[in-house]
This record gives sequence, C-alpha cells and structure tokens, in this order.
Amino acid sequence: MIRSTHPSQRNSSIELYRIVATFTVLIVHFNGWFVGGMPEKLDLANPSAFRIGQVIIESAACICINMFLLISGYFGIRLKISSVLRICLLLLFIYVPFYLFESCLKGVFSVETLIRNLFVMTKSGYFVQCYLMLMFLSPVLNAFIEKMGKRILPWVIVFFFIEFWFDKIKELECLGFGSGYSIMHFVLIYMIARCLFLFNAYLVRVKIYWWVLGYLLFTIMICIQYAVGLKWTYDYSNPVCIMSSICSFMPFVYYNYHNRGINWIASSTFAVYIIQVTDPAYSYLVRIDNHLLVSQTYGLYLLYVMGVICFFFTLCVSYDKICGIFIGPFTRNIQTKYDGRFNYR
Repeated sequence: MIRSTHPSQRNSSIELYRIVATFTVLIVHFNGWFVGGMPEKLDLANPSAFRIGQVIIESAACICINMFLLISGYFGIRLKISSVLRICLLLLFIYVPFYLFESCLKGVFSVETLIRNLFVMTKSGYFVQCYLMLMFLSPVLNAFIEKMGKRILPWVIVFFFIEFWFDKIKELECLGFGSGYSIMHFVLIYMIARCLFLFNAYLVRVKIYWWVLGYLLFTIMICIQYAVGLKWTYDYSNPVCIMSSICSFMPFVYYNYHNRGINWIASSTFAVYIIQVTDPAYSYLVRIDNHLLVSQTYGLYLLYVMGVICFFFTLCVSYDKICGIFIGPFTRNIQTKYDGRFNYR
C-alpha cells in the first residue's frame, strides 16, 4: 500500500500483489464492515446464501493488511524524509478537501474540525500510525537483520508464538498486541517477511501449487474457526491468517518482470485505502453496499459490488495521480536535498 522500495527494485509481480491486496481490503469492508459486520457465530441451524458467502469471502480476504506488511518487509523499508513527507501531504490532500466537500453537502462547517484534519497523523486510522512507527523503527530492525542474517529465524518464530500466546490465549492487553491492530504485529509481520526474503532460495524450490493449496486449506481452516465460534477468527494476528497471507504472497515471488502500467497503478493504492474510510466517500459506500444487499439477489449483489469496487478503485487512483501533480515536485526536491544526508538503512 505504501511503497517502501527504490524504483529499481519494483518487481511488477509484487506490485500486482499490492493491487490484489488493495482490492482485498475493499472486499473485506464491503463484505463485512459496511453491512454491519459479521455475527459472533455462524447460525448453522438457519444458514442463508448471504451468510455462507459472507463467511467464505471474509475467510479468504481477512489477510489483507498482512499482505501489505509482507510486501514492505520482503523488500525492507528504507526510512527517507521524502517518503514520510509524501504520506503526510497525500493525507492532507485527502482529509481537507474531503471535509470541505462534506461541509458543503451537509451545510455544517467547524473551524475546530478543519484544524483537526490538518493534523493528519493523529486523525488517520491505526494503519497509517502503525506503519509510520514501523518506518521509524526500520533502521533498528534492519541493523539487527543485517547483523544476524538468517539467524533471526529462531527469534521470529519465538515472537510468532509470543504474540499467539499472550494475544489470543492469555488476552493480555498490557502487552499491546491488539489483535493485530498494533505496532507489535506490524513488527512481527515485517520480520517474517524478511525471513521469507533471506530464505528465498529455499522457498522457491517449493512448487507454486503447494502455496496455492496452502492458501486454500488455511482459508477453509478460518471458515471452520468461525463456524465453531472462535472469537478471534478474523484478527490479523490469528496464526492461521498469518500463514494464509504467506501462502498467498509466495507465488508472486517466483516471477520478476517490469510492467509500467502495473507499477503506475500500484503506486496509488495507498490513496484507495485512505479514501474508502474517509467521509463522505465512506458514507456513500456504506449506503450503496446496503442498498444493493437488500434490493438484489445475492448473486447480483456480488456482481454489482465488484463493479462498484472497480469503479471506486479507478476514481481513487485518478485522484492520487492528480494529487501527485502537486506533491511530486515538492517531494522530489526534498529527496534530492535531504534524503542523501539522512540515509537510514
């Protein structure tokens, strides 16, 4: 979602995975959050096509945030002033104009709310805040990885089980694992992805169909977890979700090619994520989703929703490109003047 690699390192296969991950986020929200969320447990006594389809889709797509973190971790984040600035400016170009537009629609304006929108990092949701912290931690993480090399694997495995034990079994909130909505989880997935990179030569010996089969099997396991009433089924920190995301990611690692169109689209996926949770876009998406659900058969609902998602994705990418006309020259100037002086690996 947020690019973390140098242009020369941008493998279009991974960038395609970034696009897929963005669509996965939209699918998860349309399938669950926008229509009121998921019930605590599947009612097996009175199943419906909608509920069964909802469970299958959610189980296949609940890995969405882990997908983005795997991309960042696989290539490694390089902390740059221009990168942080670009995120801040893009958020500013989204929050302020969107608030002004919403104020015009509702006829209500507040200077205090406008000022809050200017403080983009405190306004934005958990993903941006956690990712920003991950960016600032990346020099420390990278230094540890460069020193230890493949010896980091035992540490990562221990960390994996620590998160599972204290977050899921003991449910200790004081450690801040937060069901995956935390910097702790972001660091874990980042480290897992670095292991995938370090052991790439061994992992690519596995036939691709085994990774695909693994993803399908883990998706089925997630469905079963939800059916039996496991309350943390769809948490990003669910170990099964983590394994599912790894299996979904690995097939894209096998190919290395360059496609300008894919890279061009993928560079704007961060805007898609932010806009879809920002009013008035969010409110309209919720209304559209619920209207389609009650007015159409489930089959047509799925078809129309995919059309809405594709259309919305195109609009967001277009908006990001327009913002880039104003943001690009400024960030490139900062990149030229300051990134070289403050080169945090």
